Amino acid sequence: MIFDMQNPPTAQAERRVQPFCHGMESALISLFEVIFMPNAIKIPTIAWGIAALVFFPFFLPGSYDIGLFAIRFLLAALFAYCAYGTYRKGLTADASLQQRSQAKRNAFGQVVAAVAAVLLGVLVGIALGITRLPNFSSVASFAASIEGKYVAQDGVGSNVEFLSDGTALFGSGGNQGVWKWTRLDGGRLKLEPGSGMFGAQTTVCGYSVTANELRLTSCSLAVTLNRRQ
Repeated sequence: MIFDMQNPPTAQAERRVQPFCHGMESALISLFEVIFMPNAIKIPTIAWGIAALVFFPFFLPGSYDIGLFAIRFLLAALFAYCAYGTYRKGLTADASLQQRSQAKRNAFGQVVAAVAAVLLGVLVGIALGITRLPNFSSVASFAASIEGKYVAQDGVGSNVEFLSDGTALFGSGGNQGVWKWTRLDGGRLKLEPGSGMFGAQTTVCGYSVTANELRLTSCSLAVTLNRRQ
């Protein structure tokens, strides 16, 4: 094998790699300039946009949740405004290195703030019982179905039957009450008393359902129901 002493293999390899590295560097610089230009979608824009979608109330408000709807709508509007602000702001082509560094730090801070807002909102929602973590055990069609007969863990053997037409039959101590049940978004269940249920009020519970049980939480009817086989 004959080696070129004036151009050893290492030098030849470096000459092949250098154009690639310079090209990558130029591409990264160009990408940085584009994503930090005014009127351009930036990483903070995407982060605040996701936060706005997380908080936006994708449901029609009723008399019992109009306050929750208003709070979520206002927060979604605020985060959408933040996203719009990051979209409009940006660096000019003649920005200095110091301005570019400051822009990077600001972008990182905006992303952290958006993530923190989402996490804080989820934690507060869980604490107040208006947000529930996904129940992966209810993915199966049978486990996700509320319809069926249940026995309550209340010490007196109360029973409940959820019918597919939206009727719920509650029985306890020889008495039976007819209710109407409706699924709501966010893992919630609305229970309305029938015409003969004097003194009973409409309530909205959080719920989780598996193949073996149905749990009603965060309401006056909170109870764990075992599915009857």
